Amino acid sequence: MKDTIKQSLQKAIGKLYPEAAEVQFVVDYAPDNVDADFASNAAMVLGKRLGLKPVELAVLLKEKLDQEDADFEVFAVEPGFLNFKLPKEHWYKELGQILKSGVKYGESKIYKGQKARVEYVSANPTGPIHIGNARGGPYGEVICKVLEAGGYKVLREYIHNDIGGQVEKLGATMWYWYKKLLGEEMPFPEGGYQGEYPKEVAEAAIKKLGKGLAEKALPKLTDFALKYIFEENLQTLADLGIKFDVIVKESDLHTSGKTEKAIEELKAKKLTVEKDGAIWFVPNDEFLEDREAVIVKSNGQTTYFASDIAYHKEKFTSGYDLVIDVFGSNHHGHVPKLQALTKIYGFPPEHFQVLLYQYVRVKKGQEVVKMSKRAGNFVTAREVLEEVGRDSMIFLLLLTAVNTHVDFDLDLAKDTSEKNPVFRVQYAHARINSIFVKARVSASKLGQADLKHLQTREELGLMRTLAKYPELVAGISESFAIHQLPHYLLGLADGFHSFYEKIHVINAEDEKLTDARLALVKAVQTVLANGLQLLSIKPLEKM
Repeated sequence: MKDTIKQSLQKAIGKLYPEAAEVQFVVDYAPDNVDADFASNAAMVLGKRLGLKPVELAVLLKEKLDQEDADFEVFAVEPGFLNFKLPKEHWYKELGQILKSGVKYGESKIYKGQKARVEYVSANPTGPIHIGNARGGPYGEVICKVLEAGGYKVLREYIHNDIGGQVEKLGATMWYWYKKLLGEEMPFPEGGYQGEYPKEVAEAAIKKLGKGLAEKALPKLTDFALKYIFEENLQTLADLGIKFDVIVKESDLHTSGKTEKAIEELKAKKLTVEKDGAIWFVPNDEFLEDREAVIVKSNGQTTYFASDIAYHKEKFTSGYDLVIDVFGSNHHGHVPKLQALTKIYGFPPEHFQVLLYQYVRVKKGQEVVKMSKRAGNFVTAREVLEEVGRDSMIFLLLLTAVNTHVDFDLDLAKDTSEKNPVFRVQYAHARINSIFVKARVSASKLGQADLKHLQTREELGLMRTLAKYPELVAGISESFAIHQLPHYLLGLADGFHSFYEKIHVINAEDEKLTDARLALVKAVQTVLANGLQLLSIKPLEKM
């Protein structure tokens, strides 16, 4: 309907002021305190363009729209807004669609036949996933689910960086703890990993590999540690509802020759230069400061970015329509280098998105939780997950826009009152379930309810809020503003709670009104459930 209103306005402006026919304006849902369904700033934008009073233009546009016999009422209001009111039948029809579509409501086929691949988490392989990485997990997973709701076929992927300097440091740390646990003292390795976690892994290694490892067996010990950490991290992610379709090992990119081949191709295309004995990636034959990167060190070792080139070559040439990388904000310098690869491999730059999320600070009330004894210098995702539970952890991590830092409050996350946002949403879903237990009405009867009995401001307000859901999901598939979804669910839940306090759903004296209101609250429950499922949060039948 927003598009219909916008087209009518554009047509009216074109007839009244052809010289301003291309003026850009907005049509959006009206604020809750306004007795209208939609509002537009068209007259205000037009007034600025033409040097005329917006309120007078609003009246002229209203008159022109009235003449067109449009299926909505138009009101010109100070200081120049145009408000639109739709017939109630429009909302009844949308409510009926929710009841008919059920779990499919909010889905579309707009991207049917298209494919997307999304890389997310790809945590440091040398220790447990920390709460910062954990933010990227639910964020990436919701992106995948929203894209699937729009018709995309989605490939979830993870790269396991199992080689390089950080792995060598892990091996040295493991050897230190392995020997120490067997009673042999030795200096802690320079740059080794702190905390008790490496000790835990070493204890597991002794049980699995035995006590007689010689120093030449260090690669075996390192491989054991990498596998142990990796499997534990995958389990943490699985407990958050995240499973990957493809896991790419950085070592495999090397042993398969893909990394070396990618480097040779760049050389052949004259996209590298040699400096100080190292080989640098330099797109467009220019030494651009924000895109330069070493791909082969002066000692002959390839860098992580060299592997990333090979990996993204595969992504960009694999026939996918959309490629998304979800990284922590500390990777911001990596973004322009990756964007430069799209041109090299013939992939549309606008179809490659690198989404960065900011760090997470864990707090208990006003007190900052600085570090984990287990991890040494950060709070692990597992510790937070076990303390607050999956639902609170996911909802509170996603409630803030990803380009903003998060203060994750453990006390709030454990709260089972309405102070906890996820509790409010789940309570609304469960509350509706209790209504149906009391009403003893079958779902088939709801589909036959006469919705025209819904006439109050509260009922129509709920219907208007429900109708926003499909557009919200579609919008997120383009903006990736995931935080809008939990905020929408909170608004819907709060709207329902307010409705329930004012309106008696079950009316003993009017069965038809009761059936219509039960249909409305069933639609609320449906949309709450659909939204929670996109967040990988289970809707609760009872609290």
